[in-house]
Amino acid sequence: MFPLPTFIQGGYAIFDQGERHPDRDNLQYFVLFTIVKGVLYIAEDGTNYTLHPGDVFLLLPQHHHYSWKKIDQRTEYYWIHFSVRGNWTEDSQPRQMVPNIAIPKRHYFTPAVTLVIKKFQHLQTVALIPLIDRLLKYSVEQNSVGFWQSQQLFIDIIQLIQYAMPTGSVDEALSSRVKNYLINHFAEQVDNQVLANYFHLRPNSITRKFEKSFHVTPKQYLNEYRLLEAAKRLQETNQTVEKLRGQLVTRTFITSRSSLRSVSTLVLVNFAARPGNVILLNQ
Repeated sequence: MFPLPTFIQGGYAIFDQGERHPDRDNLQYFVLFTIVKGVLYIAEDGTNYTLHPGDVFLLLPQHHHYSWKKIDQRTEYYWIHFSVRGNWTEDSQPRQMVPNIAIPKRHYFTPAVTLVIKKFQHLQTVALIPLIDRLLKYSVEQNSVGFWQSQQLFIDIIQLIQYAMPTGSVDEALSSRVKNYLINHFAEQVDNQVLANYFHLRPNSITRKFEKSFHVTPKQYLNEYRLLEAAKRLQETNQTVEKLRGQLVTRTFITSRSSLRSVSTLVLVNFAARPGNVILLNQ
């Protein structure tokens, strides 16, 4: 659930034989380790961990972190500090958390996602380390481009190391497949019978299961998605409302009898901005 974890700072640490990791008990950030070389002996609140190359390890904020044993060989690792403003918890088993921000039913495009990261895991770091290197490169650039690039790369890293939650019920899985079909075929003629033929189910059954998952019917979802796509094209391309209306004729509630004014009104009502103003905001 938003807000997403936020990257704060990162670096590459090198310890020689006889040294120790700093002793801290009031750090307000999560610390993500990726071990590259050697062995790191790290403890959290009395629990000892031994980390080897390929290990990815997560320390929690406001806990006591320290070395439980001196480094006995040259040790190198990446570290990343990040912050989470939403609710989080540590548990022995992955589970879905209740969002701390209620999602109105009409916002069915916004999923409630629980991000799960194992405290201690061993990974093939061939794909991970280049992402961390790029993250550190952009993080030292003192400009807005570097900031946004760093945040995006950090989210990519989190996606790479996160634990995949088990899928939901059969009905939820079907609803997700229907949703993906609607998104992939939004520019085509799609109705309940098309969905029934494709998924080999009765139209009423598909509608009922979909509405239970997303609180709207497949038709309502498709129409809303087409409006989102229309607004996106008005913002990012030079397409006129007239051309856009031609592309949507017979595919949604914008029919051949709709006027250009009605298309503008639909975008205005749903996105609180006239098409012309949307284009100006992008210039």
